[in-house]
Amino acid sequence: MNKGENPIHRMWIEHHYLSLAGDVFREFDPVKKIHENARPGDIKPATFDKMIEYIDEHYQQKLELEDIARIGGYNVAYTSQFFKRQMGISFVDYVLRLRLRDATTQLTSTDEAVARIASSCGFADIKAFNVAFKKHFHMTPTEYRKQVKEIGRKTMVQDSKEIISVENQDVLDLLQSFLSYEDDARAKVELEYMSHKLESLKAKLADVVSEL
Repeated sequence: MNKGENPIHRMWIEHHYLSLAGDVFREFDPVKKIHENARPGDIKPATFDKMIEYIDEHYQQKLELEDIARIGGYNVAYTSQFFKRQMGISFVDYVLRLRLRDATTQLTSTDEAVARIASSCGFADIKAFNVAFKKHFHMTPTEYRKQVKEIGRKTMVQDSKEIISVENQDVLDLLQSFLSYEDDARAKVELEYMSHKLESLKAKLADVVSEL
């Protein structure tokens, strides 16, 4: 991750890389059985369909390369080499990225404690989680949560400005109407009128959004 790089953009790339890698290998069929004593040079490329599927479903648990090799009858050495050759990253890195992807989702979409998130994503303890997270994103999980939520808050404010532009005459009229009132009676009438108008604006906005 480059200094100053948006962490959301980084995770977007990570997410699509992992999803694409899994989809590519799931296109190859069937999974070929390879003898325990087979050597990489003697074996034609085979898919990791079942292996990838197993990793995707069990990365929150303790996962060893031996477990994955056993699924298709691969020997561990071959599995390690072939995985790296086909995926571009090692088995350990692949599992780590799945766990970090899950962790970042939980950090930004829940208020769950960092230690609990670490455990639910498959990290041995919070220390291991913090070390891996900081190495990958150059910030702690807590800092990441704060930064992404702040980015999200600013984005929501910006989105609202774009959806309801202050250049819209109806909106200007609505805002202007709240600046002053000559008396309570007029205020009551104006409030009722503007309340109906606001509801109308909301309905129009809903129609616009539905057409996006």
